[in-house]
Parts: sequence; structure tokens; C-alpha cells
Amino acid sequence: MIRGNQHNAMRRLALPILSSLLLVGCPGNLNNPEDFIGGAGGSPGQTVEQVFLVNCGNAVCHDSDAPQAGLDLVSPNVASRTVDVNSIDLDCDTETIVIAGDPDESYMMKKIPNTPGICGAQMPLTTILGAEETEVIRQWIIDLGNIPAIANEGPDGGV
Repeated sequence: MIRGNQHNAMRRLALPILSSLLLVGCPGNLNNPEDFIGGAGGSPGQTVEQVFLVNCGNAVCHDSDAPQAGLDLVSPNVASRTVDVNSIDLDCDTETIVIAGDPDESYMMKKIPNTPGICGAQMPLTTILGAEETEVIRQWIIDLGNIPAIANEGPDGGV
């Protein structure tokens, strides 16, 4: 059993040791800090798949089980369901969801900021995408234009 004086002495030693450990922290460094900055919802390094899953892929929107307007944005190969594919929204069937390499003419990018005169409602319905998330989608569309099978021949189901 530890007696009073011994217990106090241990406490006096433990406090400086614990304090120094907290100040020093873990050794090493973080090789990919962009994956940990900002948290969910638009953090740098976020992929288009993550943006779609978090913001579009819930049970009442564009999930794989019962996608609204037939548009599944969470299963693999999203490009095969969006590039050079027209919307099936009522009165919006002349709108191409994604035009590879051309975000400004892609219906998807017009719906995100609720472009005046857009056919249909702003997407997502329940939230407004942040600038970072919007840029991830925009860059994905630009990058699709650099994939020969998509840019020249339409969707190949591989992206």
C-alpha cells in the first residue's frame, strides 16, 4: 500500500512526465495532410464519389436502390450513367446530365448553383453544396474530357 508521502511524491513526478508527453506529441509527420483538413463536406482531397455519396446518395435521392429520376450517383461507374445521357425529368429531357470536358454546359453543374432559367429544381434539394464540393464535381467533369474513350466515343462504363 502506498503511504501518503509516497503517493504525493508519485503525483509530483507523474504530472511533469505526462505534461511533457502532451507537449511532445507523437513522433513523425503526416504524409497526406490534405486528407485530414476540413473534415467531411468539401475537404481538400475529397473525391467526386465522396461528394455524391454524402450529398446525393441518401435513400430518397440518387442512391442505388431507388434512384430519383433513374439517376444512381453512388454505384461504381457514375460516368456511364451521366456522360452524354439526357435527363428524364419532366420537361427537361433535352438536357445532357454531363458533357465530358464541359462543366459549363453540363446540366448537373447548372442545377448545383440553381442557374436562373434551369429546368427543374436545384440539387441537392436539402442542402447547398460548398465551393469546394462544387469544384470537385466541376473538375471531375473537366477530367472526363481527358479520357479518350469518354471524350471521343461516349461513356464506356469504366469510369
